[in-house]
Amino acid sequence: MRSIALAAAVCAGALTLAPACDRGAPPVPETSDPTGKDLVVGAVVAATEKSGGVRLYKIVEVEDMPEPFGRDLHMIAYEPKAKTFQEAAELRRKGGMTVLHDHMMVRLVNFMKRDHRVISHEPISDEERAPYAKSLNSRQR
Repeated sequence: MRSIALAAAVCAGALTLAPACDRGAPPVPETSDPTGKDLVVGAVVAATEKSGGVRLYKIVEVEDMPEPFGRDLHMIAYEPKAKTFQEAAELRRKGGMTVLHDHMMVRLVNFMKRDHRVISHEPISDEERAPYAKSLNSRQR
């Protein structure tokens, strides 16, 4: 009898916890760091677009350039755009996004003008880093 009661309790517990396993993406921070210190290698960033919507980017490298240039962000841009920061985080969590630009460089001072949020941090794969490395090698000739 105890084993039946224990089995029933385990099943009931599993059923009540099951919805918690897929609650979606974690909440998006309400603000971003005003100095850009949160824009680091591996950061997945949701940023508003001039044309409307929110696009996702992944930072593959941050270059510190001498003044007056400052920092350059080397990123991957993804499609589709989302309507909100939370929707962008949900798109990233679900996967299936496509690469719009495999490498783009944006000066930090220009990127900081856009409303943005860091939604996660991920390792950079060799495949993601390759377009940046190719760009770097072409500049060093």
